[in-house]
Amino acid sequence: MLHPESLSQQKVGDIVSRNYHAAGVFRQYGIDFCCGGGISLQQACEKKEAPLDEVMQQLTDLAGAASTGTSENYHEWDPAFLIDYIENTHHRFVRSKSNEIAAYSQKVAHVHGERHPENVSIYHTFIGLAQDLLQHLEAEETAVFPLIKKVSRLKEENKPLDDQLREQLQAELEGMESDHEHAGETMAQIRQLSNDFTPPPEACTTYRILYQNLAGFEENLHKHVHLENNILFRKAQALIS
Repeated sequence: MLHPESLSQQKVGDIVSRNYHAAGVFRQYGIDFCCGGGISLQQACEKKEAPLDEVMQQLTDLAGAASTGTSENYHEWDPAFLIDYIENTHHRFVRSKSNEIAAYSQKVAHVHGERHPENVSIYHTFIGLAQDLLQHLEAEETAVFPLIKKVSRLKEENKPLDDQLREQLQAELEGMESDHEHAGETMAQIRQLSNDFTPPPEACTTYRILYQNLAGFEENLHKHVHLENNILFRKAQALIS
């Protein structure tokens, strides 16, 4: 539940954690709710020069609608279940879409790059982003996520955690958040290069499909990072605190 009287001081990431539909409002005003979710709504609006009262009203309206609708309450999920969801939904999405978008991007860069050189930059930037993300997913699945599950299981069984395990998980979480920040910055570069994923009027079908896919990739990435930074990793931090 969002409380209008204190809403301006709530962290952006916390607002989205309680109602993911708030992400749509933040996206409308260019407010970063995943990597930049640690600041208050007021600070976020000031940073983007967005009208605080207007944003708060939209969020309050969403809270009322959410009380009568159905939505996944990710915040209530235990770490192991949330990890499985992230892997099966968002990790699978990255793996399935990266090659497809890269192929579209390569074609558009080749055909339209001379007249619209930004597409050459988009192609190279996306290739770098995809490579980084795929390596990141492997690190999460082989090291970070199993570690979180292990710590969660030990806590459930009321078994002690040694300092080495705590320090290991803390270091892994910090590394993953750093990767997320870099991915978010790179995706923002692609958005800027593509004029907010807006193709020129004369763009061909492949050109338009590429930009639609890039927009969808960004939306998925934002939710992916939000679920990890603002929910899963906070749960993991609480386990070792």
